[in-house]
Amino acid sequence: MFRESKSAGKLPCWELWRQDDNSVRALIACFEDRQEALDAMVRYESRRHKQTYWIEEKSATASSLPPSTSG
Repeated sequence: MFRESKSAGKLPCWELWRQDDNSVRALIACFEDRQEALDAMVRYESRRHKQTYWIEEKSATASSLPPSTSG
């Protein structure tokens, strides 16, 4: 769950991105915690599809974030 921070509503956002074998890039999810994002990336990579996954750090307002995934 995302929470407002005291610094002008900015939140840390660790975005999990995917690029498929056709070079199509897609944002999968955004996480408050870097380790959660890395754990999700490892789960996706373990599926052994022809896709590349990476994490990008962003600063975003709570209203602009996509929903977080779990599990």
